Amino acid sequence: MGGMSSQVLWKQAWNSEAESAFARALASVGCSLHELPSQQRDPKTWTIGGIKDVDATYLAPASDAWSSAMLHLNSLNGEPIAGELSRLTGGPAIVLLEYDQDTWGYCLFDGGVLIDRFWSVPEAVDMSPEDCPGNAETVSSIFTVPLEMVAPYVQQVENLDPESKAFEDDEFTLGDHWVRVDFMRRLGLLYPNPGKVPGGRYVSIDEPK
Repeated sequence: MGGMSSQVLWKQAWNSEAESAFARALASVGCSLHELPSQQRDPKTWTIGGIKDVDATYLAPASDAWSSAMLHLNSLNGEPIAGELSRLTGGPAIVLLEYDQDTWGYCLFDGGVLIDRFWSVPEAVDMSPEDCPGNAETVSSIFTVPLEMVAPYVQQVENLDPESKAFEDDEFTLGDHWVRVDFMRRLGLLYPNPGKVPGGRYVSIDEPK
């Protein structure tokens, strides 16, 4: 499925405080959160709690110390929400992005300040390679993981063999936008697979028209 997908993650254990921070971040960009009447998925209509699954946002823990919000398809608020969450918590936040199944990337914040930006295929999002090269050292420092575990992923596709893998045990090749899941795993984060992540739930987010 094409379009923009965004997953916001911030360094805060998933609890009532993290949920409150997320709600405040939403409000800062003119959005609001609404609970769904049901978490039941209808496979015949592709709906959850009465709304299309692509219009639902999935909240879940990403680790013991990180929270996650998989925003609804084509939301353009991932970056400002991540920035505001980073400001509110005074710590790091990252938004992982995928566009039209052609490219993946991220924007990394610390203390509300954008400190790193990456896209694997910059031209797919009308950016120049110089504006989104990514910095593996910055990511390594923020997530306190070895540089050699991060660097293979933070490379633009034109500079590598897209059919190669960062590590033999990865699930995806470097040219596949799903490699962001392998990247997350190296950072100690879980991809919030609905139904397989304890504590997750779907909500609806209203965005300004």
